[in-house]
Amino acid sequence: MAGYPMLITPLLLALLAQTAAPVPTPASAPAVATSVPALTDPAAPPNLSPAPDRGWIPLFNGENLNGWYTFRQRDGKNNDVQHVFKAENGTIHVLDVPDPATAQPNGYMATNEEFRNYRVRVEYKWGAVKFAIPRHPDGLPRDAGLLYHMTGEDKVWPSCVEFQIQEGNTGDVWLLPNNPPNPSANVTVADTNVGARGNLTYMEGGTPWISHGQRIIHSAQYDTMDGWNTVELFVTDNNAVHVVNGHVNNILSNLQLPNNGGPMTQGKILLQEENNEVFYRKVEIKPLFVDHFGGPVYKILVFSKTAAFRHASIPDGIAALKKLGAANNFSVDATEDAAAFTDDNLKQYKAIVFLSTTGDILNDAQKQAMINYIHHGGGFVGVHSASDTEYNWPWYGQLVGAYFDKHPPGTPTAVVHLEDPNHPSTSSLPLTWTHTDEWYNFRTNPRASVHVLATVDESTYTGGTMNGDHPIAWCHDFEGGRAWYTALGHTKECYSDPLFLMHLLGGIVYAASTDGSAPPGATVLFNGEDTSHWLSKDKKPFPWIFENGLISPPPATYPNGVRVMTGDIQSKEAFTDFQLHVEFKVPATKSPNTRNEITNEQARGNSGIYLQGRYEAQILDSYDHPLKDMNDEGAIYTIKDADLNASLPAEVWQTYDITFHAAKWKNGQKISNARATYYLNGVLIQNDVEIPHSTQSSLLPEGPEAGPIVLQDHLNPVQFRSVWVMPL
Repeated sequence: MAGYPMLITPLLLALLAQTAAPVPTPASAPAVATSVPALTDPAAPPNLSPAPDRGWIPLFNGENLNGWYTFRQRDGKNNDVQHVFKAENGTIHVLDVPDPATAQPNGYMATNEEFRNYRVRVEYKWGAVKFAIPRHPDGLPRDAGLLYHMTGEDKVWPSCVEFQIQEGNTGDVWLLPNNPPNPSANVTVADTNVGARGNLTYMEGGTPWISHGQRIIHSAQYDTMDGWNTVELFVTDNNAVHVVNGHVNNILSNLQLPNNGGPMTQGKILLQEENNEVFYRKVEIKPLFVDHFGGPVYKILVFSKTAAFRHASIPDGIAALKKLGAANNFSVDATEDAAAFTDDNLKQYKAIVFLSTTGDILNDAQKQAMINYIHHGGGFVGVHSASDTEYNWPWYGQLVGAYFDKHPPGTPTAVVHLEDPNHPSTSSLPLTWTHTDEWYNFRTNPRASVHVLATVDESTYTGGTMNGDHPIAWCHDFEGGRAWYTALGHTKECYSDPLFLMHLLGGIVYAASTDGSAPPGATVLFNGEDTSHWLSKDKKPFPWIFENGLISPPPATYPNGVRVMTGDIQSKEAFTDFQLHVEFKVPATKSPNTRNEITNEQARGNSGIYLQGRYEAQILDSYDHPLKDMNDEGAIYTIKDADLNASLPAEVWQTYDITFHAAKWKNGQKISNARATYYLNGVLIQNDVEIPHSTQSSLLPEGPEAGPIVLQDHLNPVQFRSVWVMPL
């Protein structure tokens, strides 16, 4: 409707605007694998330009160790009598203690919370002091580690995976503990497979191997002994990627708990101490969905007026929302003035956040402006006592989903269970989350009218009155708009808790319709449920693999030595001008090229998306690779490289959002070229670029007719999980 934002993603808005230890190294194992090439320059990878760095949430606040606990082999949990771990000058200084001649017990500091589906980044620098190790009088390389997926009891060393931080060996993998039973993981290794003394050496495109506790050596040496290094970890379900100073150094897939205990998908994050002085800084995390959705900056309104009880956490909530916005593509206007609720004013916002509001806070005209806003596609976010607001306005109660009834005294700790672990607001939370808050009971159970995201387990605290079915966070489409609500957020501490901030951020992007989901009016070509919109290249029934909600091309066969491949697939529908959203993942290893050899970059997770069956948007594993020759990820194939390298590593889900305008024709002659704008992983990489002709291997020649969306089979098992098209 005129004057209101449509329920569409940021791309169309842009268009409209434009017109662990290491376990102690076994005595028989070499300290550094000689099979790994050592690089003297640990500089960042040769990407043409870095993509914007956004979305990070601190795990270490630079001032104290809030959110962490310590454990040492001798002293136990939170008994750091020597102050081995201390915050100073924005760093975590480890082992700044006297008497280096005395060996120190090993240990770590660990997050209080568990995390799932995230990126974590840490900078480290070696100190000058190495403490005595009686078993190794000649000393060992300085040693530390970033440990993840830690579950179970605290000990040295706990069950987890270690991203090794060690002089010359940063990027190695240890599956801990170092005595069976161990976790297991799939890795591709050098053709020698198991090296000397049971070590494996990771190699892109190498031989598949299932590791049960062996040391998995990094692919190359990228760390420096002097100054700061950056290690970054990508965790997607039970896959992990280790990155050292911008270079991929190890890729693990199918991480499994010991004794076939199931996938390793979540756990605490640990920073290791192992007899060496080391500094850590800029310890930060972000949910993976942040990298999938971007686009132009949008605005939200935070409204915190109260007419009854006023929460002391409101200023903390406003400050946290402003920080989240600065890091995640939206700006925040905060007010307690209900005069902001007019049609003209509200139309500038993608979402309105009711932050711990209470009582009757809007007059009749302001209520009508709110109704109009939702009816025109606006988003609503309710936090905590937003459900303790406007009891005499039934429409508002339906928007929120339920009204507050009462709560038990205090802020007890309870267990939250996720019902939808894939929603942006829950995708990085642990499946079972222990959280401290004020636990609301509601007058009615909202389950019948909303999509429940999480519940609180009433058996884990006293005072729940919802008879064992106690929704605590939910969402729903409502009268043309979207609404998301969480009952959490009572305490000031919530607004510095990384898990709660991820939860809140996901609710905002959902309500603002910037989460990549299909807007009203879109044609959903694939949503993980069926393949009815797809045909083979020659218009026969869908020929690809469809498993676990994903589609991917089958491997080629070679009957009598002749290669036979399945080929591309095309949508049944044809399109002219459109907005396209595609989510994809490239494999961790190279695939054979046309000569059945692993020889060139075109074997790195190669695929593509043909717009109208004519113009290819390239898919390739281009993280940690230079963009050149107009054939890397983000390229308009053979026509133009991407402006930025916004690729993510293999085994991490990625997103294309493309706005396309078809070539114009008159009397059989082309009078203007096609044009396209690409966002890759939320980053603008092709800005209204003219496409002068169809690209190589296209399904259709240029012409005035509408054309299908084509997904390419290029002999690589690239997976797809979400494809939708919005005609323009």
